[in-house]
Amino acid sequence: MNQSHPAITVVIPTHNRASFLKRAIDSVLSQTWKDFELIIVDDASTDNTAEIIRSYYDSRIVYIRHQENKGGSAARNSGILQAKGRYIALLDDDDEWAPTKLEKQFIKFQDVSEKVGIVYSGFEVKDQDRKVIERRLPECKGNLYMRLLERNMIGGSSTPLIKRECFDAAGLFNESLRSCQDWDMWLRISKLYEFDFVPEIGTNIYLHG
Repeated sequence: MNQSHPAITVVIPTHNRASFLKRAIDSVLSQTWKDFELIIVDDASTDNTAEIIRSYYDSRIVYIRHQENKGGSAARNSGILQAKGRYIALLDDDDEWAPTKLEKQFIKFQDVSEKVGIVYSGFEVKDQDRKVIERRLPECKGNLYMRLLERNMIGGSSTPLIKRECFDAAGLFNESLRSCQDWDMWLRISKLYEFDFVPEIGTNIYLHG
């Protein structure tokens, strides 16, 4: 791995989720794909988030801390702006990846058209006892703009692997939106790029509180 030019940048935005954060970080460090940097953006947490992050001794981890709480979109944007990778993967601090997620998405990118900007995967929604509440495998690829106007079939921000250039072309996450920031982003990217998928479950999305 070339640490100055990793293939993938993983961005975890977090705020007062120390009890979940370790699970997310561990799922990144357990990936079969090793050529990545992990940027954790602490959005002014007041719990022991910093302590959790500093307990890891891995040169691939970059820790950024906001001095004031700016929201999830701003935290994601801070990570994206610092990213060195050609591809970016976002992981919410309370979600978890399957070990082969990044590897299979990266390999998929090598086999698809240059027009593809996002390769996403399926996901399961679970409760904190790991009981599966919903399971969704991807079905749609190509130009998804009209389909995305109807529904967000990509899922949350934790499911796709995204070309870095997509953010240069479509812009960063809209920090003024109170919800559906990821759906807004997929819509903007879909105007400029096509989508493809890996037909497997790559992400566990946890419900709580």
